[in-house]
Amino acid sequence: MNIKIEATMRELGKKSDLNKFRREGFIPAVIYGEGQIGTNILLKNIDFQKQYKKSIGAVAIFELNLAGKKINVFIKDKQVHPVSREFVHVDFVELHPGKPITLNVPIHFIGVAKGTKEGGLLELLHHSMEISCLPKDIPEEIEIDVSNLGIGESIHFKDIHLTEHITSSMSDVTTLAAVRAPKKEEVVVVEKGAEETKAVFKKEPDSEKAAE
Repeated sequence: MNIKIEATMRELGKKSDLNKFRREGFIPAVIYGEGQIGTNILLKNIDFQKQYKKSIGAVAIFELNLAGKKINVFIKDKQVHPVSREFVHVDFVELHPGKPITLNVPIHFIGVAKGTKEGGLLELLHHSMEISCLPKDIPEEIEIDVSNLGIGESIHFKDIHLTEHITSSMSDVTTLAAVRAPKKEEVVVVEKGAEETKAVFKKEPDSEKAAE
């Protein structure tokens, strides 16, 4: 997914300047490049929030228009306000054709595990995967079919097949999905002949007799 965003340069200043930019409706951000000092920029908060929502659940490449120059980047890190959930800072990494990059790609599980039809519970243990590849080979998602999973069976990283242009540092034994057996119901046995506890209530005297 490619998303176009307008950006403007900003000078490196005091920390208080960042809060001033935020009050004025901007998000401070930095573009990092290989072997280069970060480039400080500003994004319009409303525009960026609107465009970012389109990228949720997918790999997004942002095309920043900075002083007439087109720069392709992806989000490496972001800071979000704990209450408003709006961005307060974004770190971008510039993409260079012909140079591999490392990023997280969402995992999309498809199918209905056969074990769930027998009462089992499907557990999805990973929802993204870190991969390395060239910018042109970045997949929007990694698709994994769970249809053949029975109760007690799992899918590990070694069981999936990535294209020859994509690598991952994930361990072969990492479990991505599994179908667990249903929990057994606990049966409570009540012994016969158990004595019953009876509550004894003391009757209060009538108010008229108590007054005598």
